[in-house]
Amino acid sequence: MENGLHSRVKAFLHHMGFFGVLQCGYRVYDHHLITALVERWRRETHTFHFRCGEATITLQDISVIWGLPIHGEVISGIDASHKVGEWQHICLNLLGYTPLATHFKGGHLSMTSLYEHCTSTYIDDNSSEVDVVKYSRCVALMIIGGIMLPDYQGGSARLIFLQLLRNIDRIKSYSWGGAVLAFLYRELCNATRIGKSKIAGPLYILQVWAGSRIKCVNPDRTGLSHFVAPNPADDIMPFSPYGARWNNVFSYTHAPTHSLRIIRDSFDRMNHDEFNWIVYDRNDPDVRIIMDSYDNNIWRCVCPLICFEIVEMHRPTEC
Repeated sequence: MENGLHSRVKAFLHHMGFFGVLQCGYRVYDHHLITALVERWRRETHTFHFRCGEATITLQDISVIWGLPIHGEVISGIDASHKVGEWQHICLNLLGYTPLATHFKGGHLSMTSLYEHCTSTYIDDNSSEVDVVKYSRCVALMIIGGIMLPDYQGGSARLIFLQLLRNIDRIKSYSWGGAVLAFLYRELCNATRIGKSKIAGPLYILQVWAGSRIKCVNPDRTGLSHFVAPNPADDIMPFSPYGARWNNVFSYTHAPTHSLRIIRDSFDRMNHDEFNWIVYDRNDPDVRIIMDSYDNNIWRCVCPLICFEIVEMHRPTEC
């Protein structure tokens, strides 16, 4: 977004369902806060255990914060094994360029390769639609591998997702929100195991969820826009997801930091009125648009969340 994307690329990203994630961007994490939350996570119930009660991240949070689709086909498929030359041919057909052999590693493609291609390729009004679609796939793969479903290093994207990006008109029909939540649940569960010292996944969602609900760790919210007016003139996306208003709060120059000891102590003393149990206001036009896009029963459903080999249960009504 800082380098600027052509409106045709933004339109395709919105058509795919990823433009809301791009609007929220990538922000600096508060590692002490994340560590304290991991300590409160229970694998048996997929909830955080606080003194005031149990709480968890649900499909509602994913759809409102990032605007991702949560109802549709599961994120699954065949994890085919390809040689480097075969992957290069697939990338040429779907992404519009041939990455170097050194940029491939075990079914992953270096994010550096994708970034260099995107920054060196120019899209304008005269570009063919085929070129714009391929370029948009590159950006989408960067969003998936760098923000939505990142690994521990955040330096590569899994090529298994390319099969889901092949049909540009079908991408939005997948439950990307369900896959994101499944990945986050799995990473939180893994992080609680003895000997684990790292966590991957969509930690931006976790940090916004905590910042908007837990009053004792609320960051400096002077830069937070409590109301983001819709822009009817914007044909691409006339509203912004809830997470976009946290851009100034979690920016590189205004990243909140806390002491792990202080957060632990605050969690130990947290009362019921120090937790925001109802965050999303239907009077907020941005939130209302997203809420009206889904059947509210989907947010409360007990169902499996699937992201290829990851399967986790969603049990919001049991909290």
